[in-house]
Amino acid sequence: FSGLPADIAREVELLFASAGTAVCSNASAYRRDPTVPILLPEINAGHAHVIPAQRALHGWDGLIATNPNCTSTGMTIALKALKDAFGLRRVFAVSMQALSGAGYPGVPSMDITDNVIPYISGEEEKVEWEPRKILGQIIGGQIELADFIISAHTNRVAVTDGHTVCLTIEFEHRATPAQVEECLAAFQADELARDLPSAPHPPILVRHEENRPQPRLDRMTGQGMTTVVGRVRSDSLFDIRMVVLSHNTIRGAAGGSIYNAELLFRLGYIRE
Repeated sequence: FSGLPADIAREVELLFASAGTAVCSNASAYRRDPTVPILLPEINAGHAHVIPAQRALHGWDGLIATNPNCTSTGMTIALKALKDAFGLRRVFAVSMQALSGAGYPGVPSMDITDNVIPYISGEEEKVEWEPRKILGQIIGGQIELADFIISAHTNRVAVTDGHTVCLTIEFEHRATPAQVEECLAAFQADELARDLPSAPHPPILVRHEENRPQPRLDRMTGQGMTTVVGRVRSDSLFDIRMVVLSHNTIRGAAGGSIYNAELLFRLGYIRE
């Protein structure tokens, strides 16, 4: 498991994979490699099957598989269910990201107390690009991006854990709020990953209260692995708007890497 800074991970993860080690990474260093899967097992377990092409391209016996960015995680799980049901054209995302997502030493208290920081370096680019790879397809031994666009604003807020993302979505096929809620609530994880030890139950929980989800109340749903969605309603510019909450250090980081390793072991890419 790798939680290294990206610049260090680019060198170190390559050395481990070249030595025959399976690397489950939380770093961004290799996410843009079209033969490296960005795994969310409940929605794209099949992307693990790009690994033989990765091994052939790089000439190693190991592998690199990554988590997405912690902000991309919850919103992409929700978008997967909606893409399958209604198709996606455009997504507008505004994040309110917890302090723990900044890592160590984090954000100085004088900067974040009584404040919102409307800039996180490199974050908007990741949120606009990673979901399209995660929801893409393996074609010719590499992962091709899904055909929709995302515009993102990312913000750091004074919350300890739990990333909140406000989504506004334009579908290919119009849907009512009730249809969207039904789609999200009925979503089931990929059969390859549904019964793994770290699998979230349920993968998506829809809250119907007008003021949920909230990080402090909802981040530990499903032991921190469930994506929580609420405030599903019609939108005057696009089709639907909603709020998505995901635990950034459990589902979006350590727990996600463990879930990825469980999947890779099941598929035979990690061996005892």
